[in-house]
Amino acid sequence: MRISLAHLPKPLLAVLLVTVSSWSSGPSVLQGDSWCGTLMCVSATVNTSIVTYQLKALNQLGWMAIGFGDQMVNTPLVIIWQTANGTIILSQRQASGLVEPLPVTDPPRQATVALQASILSGVSPILAFDIPKNNDTVQPLVWAFGLTVPPADPSASIEQHLDAGNLSLNLTKVLADPSSESVHTSTTTTQTGAIATTLGLAPSQSSPTSAATIPSHTDSVLVAHAALSAAGFLILLPLGALVARWARVFTPKWFTAHWFINVVLGIPLICVGWALGPLAVARRGMGHIVTPHQQISGVVLFALYVFEVALGTVVHLRRPKDGKHHPPRNIIHVVLGLAVFGLSIYTVSAPRSLLPPKRSIGLI
Repeated sequence: MRISLAHLPKPLLAVLLVTVSSWSSGPSVLQGDSWCGTLMCVSATVNTSIVTYQLKALNQLGWMAIGFGDQMVNTPLVIIWQTANGTIILSQRQASGLVEPLPVTDPPRQATVALQASILSGVSPILAFDIPKNNDTVQPLVWAFGLTVPPADPSASIEQHLDAGNLSLNLTKVLADPSSESVHTSTTTTQTGAIATTLGLAPSQSSPTSAATIPSHTDSVLVAHAALSAAGFLILLPLGALVARWARVFTPKWFTAHWFINVVLGIPLICVGWALGPLAVARRGMGHIVTPHQQISGVVLFALYVFEVALGTVVHLRRPKDGKHHPPRNIIHVVLGLAVFGLSIYTVSAPRSLLPPKRSIGLI
Protein backbone atom coordinates (compact mmCIF):
# COMPACT_ATOMS: atom_id res chain seq x y z
CA MET A 1 0.00 0.00 0.00
CA ARG A 2 1.51 3.30 -1.07
CA ILE A 3 0.89 6.53 0.81
CA SER A 4 1.06 9.70 -1.26
CA LEU A 5 2.41 12.78 0.48
CA ALA A 6 -0.13 14.81 -1.42
CA HIS A 7 -2.92 13.15 0.57
CA LEU A 8 -1.38 14.00 3.96
CA PRO A 9 -2.82 16.90 5.96
CA LYS A 10 -0.79 20.09 5.49
CA PRO A 11 0.05 20.50 9.21
CA LEU A 12 1.44 16.93 9.35
CA LEU A 13 3.36 17.47 6.12
CA ALA A 14 4.96 20.62 7.52
CA VAL A 15 6.07 18.78 10.67
CA LEU A 16 7.62 16.00 8.57
CA LEU A 17 9.52 18.48 6.40
CA VAL A 18 10.94 20.32 9.42
CA THR A 19 12.00 17.04 11.06
CA VAL A 20 13.73 15.72 7.94
CA SER A 21 15.47 19.07 7.41
CA SER A 22 16.83 19.11 10.97
CA TRP A 23 18.12 15.53 10.60
CA SER A 24 19.87 16.25 7.30
CA SER A 25 21.46 19.53 8.26
CA GLY A 26 22.75 18.44 11.67
CA PRO A 27 24.00 20.86 14.33
CA SER A 28 25.61 24.08 13.03
CA VAL A 29 29.25 24.61 13.92
CA LEU A 30 30.61 28.09 14.50
CA GLN A 31 34.22 28.55 13.46
CA GLY A 32 36.70 31.31 14.16
CA ASP A 33 39.38 32.46 16.54
CA SER A 34 40.29 35.35 18.82
CA TRP A 35 43.36 37.16 20.14
CA CYS A 36 44.00 39.69 22.88
CA GLY A 37 46.97 41.98 23.30
CA THR A 38 47.47 44.85 25.70
CA LEU A 39 45.75 47.57 23.69
CA MET A 40 43.10 45.71 21.72
CA CYS A 41 41.44 42.36 21.03
CA VAL A 42 40.65 40.85 17.63
CA SER A 43 38.13 38.09 16.91
CA ALA A 44 37.06 36.44 13.67
CA THR A 45 33.83 34.52 13.07
CA VAL A 46 33.38 32.57 9.83
CA ASN A 47 29.91 32.61 8.28
CA THR A 48 30.01 30.61 5.02
CA SER A 49 31.75 32.98 2.59
CA ILE A 50 31.95 35.97 4.95
CA VAL A 51 34.28 36.56 7.91
CA THR A 52 33.24 39.02 10.60
CA TYR A 53 36.13 40.68 12.42
CA GLN A 54 35.49 42.36 15.75
CA LEU A 55 38.04 44.81 17.14
CA LYS A 56 37.75 45.74 20.80
CA ALA A 57 39.69 48.61 22.38
CA LEU A 58 41.32 48.03 25.77
CA ASN A 59 42.65 51.57 26.00
CA GLN A 60 41.62 55.10 25.08
CA LEU A 61 40.41 54.53 21.52
CA GLY A 62 41.39 56.62 18.55
CA TRP A 63 41.46 54.06 15.74
CA MET A 64 42.15 50.35 15.25
CA ALA A 65 43.40 48.48 12.21
CA ILE A 66 44.25 45.01 10.99
CA GLY A 67 46.06 44.01 7.82
CA PHE A 68 45.88 40.72 5.98
CA GLY A 69 49.53 39.68 5.85
CA ASP A 70 52.64 39.40 7.99
CA GLN A 71 53.98 42.94 7.55
CA MET A 72 52.63 46.47 7.24
CA VAL A 73 54.21 47.26 3.86
CA ASN A 74 52.10 46.38 0.79
CA THR A 75 49.47 44.65 2.92
CA PRO A 76 45.73 45.38 2.53
CA LEU A 77 44.67 47.22 5.68
CA VAL A 78 41.25 47.84 7.18
CA ILE A 79 41.23 50.85 9.51
CA ILE A 80 38.13 51.57 11.56
CA TRP A 81 37.16 54.24 14.08
CA GLN A 82 34.14 55.81 15.74
CA THR A 83 33.41 59.53 15.59
CA ALA A 84 32.06 61.62 18.44
CA ASN A 85 28.47 61.21 17.22
CA GLY A 86 28.76 57.41 17.07
CA THR A 87 29.29 57.02 13.32
CA ILE A 88 31.55 54.15 12.32
CA ILE A 89 34.13 55.04 9.66
CA LEU A 90 35.85 52.25 7.72
CA SER A 91 38.84 52.92 5.48
CA GLN A 92 40.72 50.37 3.37
CA ARG A 93 44.31 51.37 2.79
CA GLN A 94 47.76 50.18 1.84
CA ALA A 95 51.27 51.47 2.58
CA SER A 96 54.07 51.36 0.03
CA GLY A 97 56.72 51.65 2.73
CA LEU A 98 57.26 52.94 6.26
CA VAL A 99 54.82 55.77 5.60
CA GLU A 100 51.18 56.56 6.33
CA PRO A 101 48.96 54.07 4.46
CA LEU A 102 46.85 55.67 1.73
CA PRO A 103 43.23 54.83 0.79
CA VAL A 104 42.71 52.37 -2.06
CA THR A 105 39.70 52.49 -4.36
CA ASP A 106 39.84 48.87 -5.49
CA PRO A 107 40.98 46.63 -2.61
CA PRO A 108 41.39 42.86 -3.16
CA ARG A 109 38.43 42.26 -0.85
CA GLN A 110 35.75 44.84 -0.09
CA ALA A 111 35.05 45.28 3.63
CA THR A 112 31.83 46.73 5.02
CA VAL A 113 30.80 47.88 8.49
CA ALA A 114 29.08 44.94 10.19
CA LEU A 115 25.82 45.00 12.09
CA GLN A 116 27.87 44.18 15.19
CA ALA A 117 29.76 47.48 14.93
CA SER A 118 29.80 49.83 17.90
CA ILE A 119 28.73 47.30 20.51
CA LEU A 120 29.48 48.95 23.81
CA SER A 121 31.09 46.80 26.47
CA GLY A 122 31.33 49.12 29.43
CA VAL A 123 33.53 51.90 28.10
CA SER A 124 35.27 49.72 25.51
CA PRO A 125 33.69 49.94 22.05
CA ILE A 126 33.73 46.95 19.73
CA LEU A 127 34.03 47.91 16.07
CA ALA A 128 33.27 45.18 13.53
CA PHE A 129 33.37 44.69 9.80
CA ASP A 130 32.54 41.94 7.29
CA ILE A 131 34.90 40.85 4.54
CA PRO A 132 34.73 38.01 2.00
CA LYS A 133 36.55 34.86 3.11
CA ASN A 134 39.79 33.98 1.36
CA ASN A 135 41.44 30.56 1.10
CA ASP A 136 43.59 30.95 4.22
CA THR A 137 42.73 28.56 7.03
CA VAL A 138 45.26 30.25 9.31
CA GLN A 139 45.02 33.99 8.70
CA PRO A 140 48.22 35.99 9.35
CA LEU A 141 47.42 39.52 10.45
CA VAL A 142 49.13 42.73 11.45
CA TRP A 143 47.45 45.05 13.92
CA ALA A 144 47.82 48.70 14.87
CA PHE A 145 46.27 50.92 17.52
CA GLY A 146 46.12 54.72 17.64
CA LEU A 147 44.98 57.14 20.34
CA THR A 148 43.83 60.07 18.19
CA VAL A 149 40.39 59.91 16.55
CA PRO A 150 40.67 60.84 12.85
CA PRO A 151 38.09 63.10 11.15
CA ALA A 152 34.85 61.60 9.82
CA ASP A 153 36.34 60.95 6.39
CA PRO A 154 37.61 57.55 5.17
CA SER A 155 40.46 59.30 3.34
CA ALA A 156 41.46 61.51 6.29
CA SER A 157 45.05 61.66 7.48
CA ILE A 158 45.74 59.37 10.44
CA GLU A 159 48.29 60.00 13.17
CA GLN A 160 50.98 57.39 13.80
CA HIS A 161 49.98 54.34 15.80
CA LEU A 162 50.77 53.96 19.49
CA ASP A 163 51.83 50.37 18.92
CA ALA A 164 51.55 47.57 16.36
CA GLY A 165 52.41 43.92 15.96
CA ASN A 166 51.62 40.55 14.40
CA LEU A 167 49.12 37.82 15.16
CA SER A 168 47.48 34.84 13.47
CA LEU A 169 43.97 33.43 13.70
CA ASN A 170 42.93 29.84 13.01
CA LEU A 171 39.70 30.22 11.05
CA THR A 172 38.95 26.48 11.26
CA LYS A 173 38.85 26.43 15.04
CA VAL A 174 35.48 25.33 16.42
CA LEU A 175 34.04 27.90 18.78
CA ALA A 176 31.85 27.27 21.78
CA ASP A 177 28.21 26.39 21.14
CA PRO A 178 26.39 29.72 20.78
CA SER A 179 23.41 28.35 22.70
CA SER A 180 25.60 27.89 25.77
CA GLU A 181 27.14 31.34 25.57
CA SER A 182 25.63 34.50 26.95
CA VAL A 183 24.52 36.94 24.28
CA HIS A 184 25.34 40.58 24.94
CA THR A 185 22.93 42.94 23.19
CA SER A 186 23.10 46.70 22.85
CA THR A 187 20.82 49.01 20.91
CA THR A 188 23.38 51.30 19.37
CA THR A 189 22.87 53.58 16.39
CA THR A 190 25.42 52.91 13.64
CA GLN A 191 25.47 53.70 9.94
CA THR A 192 22.85 50.99 9.43
CA GLY A 193 20.88 51.83 12.56
CA ALA A 194 20.69 48.13 13.45
CA ILE A 195 20.51 46.38 16.79
CA ALA A 196 23.74 44.44 17.16
CA THR A 197 24.61 41.30 19.08
CA THR A 198 27.86 39.53 19.73
CA LEU A 199 28.70 36.12 21.07
CA GLY A 200 31.48 35.24 23.49
CA LEU A 201 34.26 33.29 21.81
CA ALA A 202 36.23 30.31 22.96
CA PRO A 203 39.67 31.07 24.40
CA SER A 204 42.33 31.48 21.74
CA GLN A 205 45.62 29.64 21.64
CA SER A 206 46.97 31.67 18.72
CA SER A 207 48.35 34.69 20.51
CA PRO A 208 51.62 34.83 22.43
CA THR A 209 50.30 37.90 24.21
CA SER A 210 46.81 36.72 25.08
CA ALA A 211 45.23 37.44 28.43
CA ALA A 212 46.20 34.07 29.80
CA THR A 213 49.87 34.58 29.01
CA ILE A 214 50.43 38.17 30.15
CA PRO A 215 52.37 37.86 33.42
CA SER A 216 50.48 39.13 36.41
CA HIS A 217 53.65 40.70 37.77
CA THR A 218 54.11 43.05 34.79
CA ASP A 219 52.63 45.90 36.80
CA SER A 220 55.18 45.21 39.54
CA VAL A 221 57.97 45.50 36.98
CA LEU A 222 56.55 48.84 35.83
CA VAL A 223 56.34 50.09 39.41
CA ALA A 224 59.94 49.04 40.07
CA HIS A 225 61.05 50.71 36.83
CA ALA A 226 59.32 53.95 37.79
CA ALA A 227 60.54 53.93 41.40
CA LEU A 228 64.20 53.16 40.65
CA SER A 229 64.39 55.53 37.70
CA ALA A 230 62.75 58.37 39.63
CA ALA A 231 65.04 57.81 42.61
CA GLY A 232 68.10 57.87 40.37
CA PHE A 233 67.25 60.71 38.02
CA LEU A 234 65.12 62.95 40.26
CA ILE A 235 66.82 62.44 43.64
CA LEU A 236 70.40 61.18 43.36
CA LEU A 237 71.53 63.19 40.33
CA PRO A 238 70.17 66.55 41.59
CA LEU A 239 71.65 65.78 45.02
CA GLY A 240 75.03 65.06 43.45
CA ALA A 241 74.87 68.33 41.51
CA LEU A 242 74.04 70.32 44.64
CA VAL A 243 76.94 68.70 46.47
CA ALA A 244 79.29 69.68 43.65
CA ARG A 245 77.97 73.24 43.71
CA TRP A 246 77.81 73.98 47.44
CA ALA A 247 80.01 71.50 49.30
CA ARG A 248 83.17 72.94 47.74
CA VAL A 249 82.57 76.03 49.87
CA PHE A 250 83.04 73.99 53.05
CA THR A 251 85.47 71.19 52.19
CA PRO A 252 88.01 70.31 49.49
CA LYS A 253 86.74 66.73 49.60
CA TRP A 254 83.45 67.63 47.92
CA PHE A 255 84.33 65.56 44.84
CA THR A 256 84.37 62.33 46.85
CA ALA A 257 80.75 62.88 47.88
CA HIS A 258 79.81 63.99 44.34
CA TRP A 259 81.42 60.88 42.85
CA PHE A 260 79.90 58.54 45.44
CA ILE A 261 76.35 59.80 44.84
CA ASN A 262 76.49 59.85 41.04
CA VAL A 263 78.59 56.75 40.40
CA VAL A 264 78.46 54.34 43.34
CA LEU A 265 74.77 54.93 44.09
CA GLY A 266 73.51 56.35 40.81
CA ILE A 267 74.84 53.90 38.22
CA PRO A 268 73.38 50.68 39.74
CA LEU A 269 70.04 52.33 40.53
CA ILE A 270 69.63 53.99 37.14
CA CYS A 271 70.89 51.05 35.07
CA VAL A 272 68.61 48.54 36.80
CA GLY A 273 65.64 50.92 36.73
CA TRP A 274 66.11 51.71 33.06
CA ALA A 275 66.53 48.04 32.08
CA LEU A 276 63.19 47.21 33.73
CA GLY A 277 61.45 49.55 31.25
CA PRO A 278 62.15 47.50 28.08
CA LEU A 279 61.46 44.34 30.09
CA ALA A 280 57.99 45.58 31.08
CA VAL A 281 57.28 46.71 27.50
CA ALA A 282 58.29 43.29 26.15
CA ARG A 283 56.09 41.50 28.69
CA ARG A 284 53.12 43.61 27.61
CA GLY A 285 53.69 42.69 23.98
CA MET A 286 54.48 46.24 22.85
CA GLY A 287 57.13 45.54 20.27
CA HIS A 288 58.83 48.81 19.39
CA ILE A 289 59.54 52.39 20.41
CA VAL A 290 56.89 54.73 19.05
CA THR A 291 55.77 57.08 21.83
CA PRO A 292 57.61 60.38 22.41
CA HIS A 293 57.05 60.12 26.16
CA GLN A 294 58.72 57.47 28.29
CA GLN A 295 60.01 55.25 25.48
CA ILE A 296 61.91 57.58 23.14
CA SER A 297 62.75 60.16 25.80
CA GLY A 298 63.78 57.35 28.16
CA VAL A 299 66.30 56.02 25.65
CA VAL A 300 67.67 59.52 25.00
CA LEU A 301 67.82 60.23 28.73
CA PHE A 302 69.83 57.09 29.48
CA ALA A 303 72.24 57.82 26.62
CA LEU A 304 72.78 61.37 27.89
CA TYR A 305 73.37 60.05 31.41
CA VAL A 306 76.07 57.64 30.21
CA PHE A 307 77.73 60.45 28.25
CA GLU A 308 77.51 62.76 31.27
CA VAL A 309 79.23 60.23 33.54
CA ALA A 310 81.96 59.68 30.94
CA LEU A 311 82.44 63.43 30.49
CA GLY A 312 82.59 63.93 34.25
CA THR A 313 85.35 61.33 34.46
CA VAL A 314 87.34 63.17 31.77
CA VAL A 315 86.81 66.49 33.57
CA HIS A 316 88.12 65.03 36.82
CA LEU A 317 91.15 63.32 35.28
CA ARG A 318 92.16 66.41 33.31
CA ARG A 319 91.70 69.12 35.93
CA PRO A 320 93.61 72.38 35.32
CA LYS A 321 96.68 72.61 37.52
CA ASP A 322 95.93 76.12 38.72
CA GLY A 323 92.29 75.17 39.49
CA LYS A 324 91.09 78.66 38.61
CA HIS A 325 89.90 78.65 35.01
CA HIS A 326 87.15 76.39 33.59
CA PRO A 327 87.77 74.66 30.24
CA PRO A 328 84.83 74.23 27.82
CA ARG A 329 84.44 70.58 28.85
CA ASN A 330 83.65 71.70 32.41
CA ILE A 331 80.94 74.04 31.16
CA ILE A 332 79.51 71.33 28.89
CA HIS A 333 79.44 68.97 31.88
CA VAL A 334 77.38 71.45 33.89
CA VAL A 335 74.97 72.27 31.04
CA LEU A 336 74.53 68.59 30.17
CA GLY A 337 73.75 67.81 33.81
CA LEU A 338 70.97 70.41 33.78
CA ALA A 339 69.66 68.98 30.49
CA VAL A 340 69.55 65.48 31.99
CA PHE A 341 67.57 66.77 34.97
CA GLY A 342 65.13 68.67 32.72
CA LEU A 343 64.60 65.66 30.45
CA SER A 344 64.02 63.53 33.55
CA ILE A 345 61.14 65.76 34.58
CA TYR A 346 59.73 65.68 31.03
CA THR A 347 59.87 61.88 30.90
CA VAL A 348 58.22 61.40 34.29
CA SER A 349 55.43 63.83 33.33
CA ALA A 350 54.32 61.59 30.44
CA PRO A 351 50.49 61.28 30.34
CA ARG A 352 49.11 58.17 31.99
CA SER A 353 46.85 57.54 28.99
CA LEU A 354 49.88 56.12 27.17
CA LEU A 355 49.95 53.23 29.61
CA PRO A 356 47.43 50.39 29.29
CA PRO A 357 44.70 50.77 31.92
CA LYS A 358 44.42 48.47 34.88
CA ARG A 359 41.67 46.10 33.89
CA SER A 360 41.18 42.41 33.32
CA ILE A 361 41.89 41.57 29.68
CA GLY A 362 39.11 39.25 28.53
CA LEU A 363 37.92 37.90 25.22
CA ILE A 364 35.34 39.69 23.12
